[in-house]
Amino acid sequence: MRNYPISIFILAIGAFAIGMTEFVLMGILPDVAQDLNIPISKAGHFVSVYALGVAIGGPIMTLLTLKMPRKKLILLLILFSIIGNLGSTFAPNYESLILFRIIASLTHGTYMGACALLATNLVSKERSGRAVSFIFAGLLSSNVLGVPIGTFIGQQLSWRYSFAVITILGIISFLGIIMFVPSSKDRAEFNVKKEILASINPQIILALFITFFGFGGMYLAFTYITPILTNLTHFESSSISWILLIFGVGSTVGSIIGGKLSDWRLMPWLNINIVLLILVMILYGVVSSNKVLVIPITFIWGLIAYALLPTIQSRLVLLAADAPNLASTLTNTAFNISISFASFFGGIIIDSFSLAYIFYIGALQSFVGLILAYISYLVDKRLTIRKKLLKI
Repeated sequence: MRNYPISIFILAIGAFAIGMTEFVLMGILPDVAQDLNIPISKAGHFVSVYALGVAIGGPIMTLLTLKMPRKKLILLLILFSIIGNLGSTFAPNYESLILFRIIASLTHGTYMGACALLATNLVSKERSGRAVSFIFAGLLSSNVLGVPIGTFIGQQLSWRYSFAVITILGIISFLGIIMFVPSSKDRAEFNVKKEILASINPQIILALFITFFGFGGMYLAFTYITPILTNLTHFESSSISWILLIFGVGSTVGSIIGGKLSDWRLMPWLNINIVLLILVMILYGVVSSNKVLVIPITFIWGLIAYALLPTIQSRLVLLAADAPNLASTLTNTAFNISISFASFFGGIIIDSFSLAYIFYIGALQSFVGLILAYISYLVDKRLTIRKKLLKI
């Protein structure tokens, strides 16, 4: 990447900050709950409201800003992120933190799409794919480095300092974009009618439900990973940051493996992937009281879970090959709705039953995703057979 312009790195920093904004709360949720004097289940709303903001706000922001030059749009989005995170740093109560989480969430989906489009104009055509993947690597690395770092800062100082760090990263990105990203008058090519028609394909809708149930089951447990590790496994709170780092490394490896295996045989691998995720979650529930076994299972959990994302994304791009823009946005919407549901429903499980049940109920949710994935696989086979018969 040394031959790439500094603008690509600046955009990646912004992606890192935005990714950290969404996921850092999962490591400091108990600290936030204690400081604001609310139950842990209610603190989970800070995760769900952000995810809902991404799910709903992403497509709306994209449609409202179609004619805006990409650089100006990216600066506007980063400004939203800075305001949201700065407000979160000083939020005095539950209601105000909810408000600032909503403000910050409006940037997420549209930022990544705008950066992908702008990146293709900042480098030569043959290097555009790698430039875009580098920016997305900034988003993914927020899970590997950002969440553990934010958790460590929150535990050593205060959860408010975690948001202060994200605010500083946002300011660095904002200034860097002004100075190093060249002005561009490009417009997004987006045929609304064509995109909508391509996205109402029954198989695409089924893939979105697979995302919600299959991947969402994982987040039912991961949203409350900190209380799980402290209350069930009995780790010290100071250990949480490096355990999250282990999960982050696993998720990075998993996304690479998932991408390669989806090129192998996409639908068979998708079904296998969800089966493995269900088994790992059940296993995690069984060994959650064992400190020695939890460490390697955490790595495997991250690996299996995040192998699913590039597989589903590849599936949607193939299904909507003629108009992939809205389909890709809807993937992000389904993903974030699943996170929102997970944090909300997980809170109900904790209040009504026990923290110990959350892995098993998450596995049950993913099982619904497996049933849908298998149905989609059978439909594909039937369509393939029909096409062969028509050629005869």
